[in-house]
Amino acid sequence: MRTQLLHTRDGHCYVQLDQFRVPFHDETQARDYLERLQQRLSAPHALAEARRRDAEQRRHGS
Repeated sequence: MRTQLLHTRDGHCYVQLDQFRVPFHDETQARDYLERLQQRLSAPHALAEARRRDAEQRRHGS
């Protein structure tokens, strides 16, 4: 997912998530949201971990 902080000429802030824009009242809120989102996107996920374990088990014939 592509994410970025955007500022408009009229002073609004948005966080761009691929083709979606999430509006915020100020830059601080937008930056906090973007930081939290990036942390969550980079965190280990249960489904990804389960797929990795399944693939490893298939490789080892378990």
